[in-house]
Amino acid sequence: MSDESEDIQAKLNKFKPKKKKLSVPEEFLEGANSYDDKLILVKAISEKEKQRVVLLFKKMLAEDKPKKKR
Repeated sequence: MSDESEDIQAKLNKFKPKKKKLSVPEEFLEGANSYDDKLILVKAISEKEKQRVVLLFKKMLAEDKPKKKR
């Protein structure tokens, strides 16, 4: 029975969307010390990962809104 469940789990894992690795090299992340370096890094990330940046801002704005009292 456990062999069947392992097979099913393996098949399900094949269809799960894989997380993309960040397309910005790690050297940029580690070496961004000055404001200008960080600004360039944010611009590069936002150009390559537009959907992720949009979702990040939506989440930040949703958390910032005051909750309505009922």
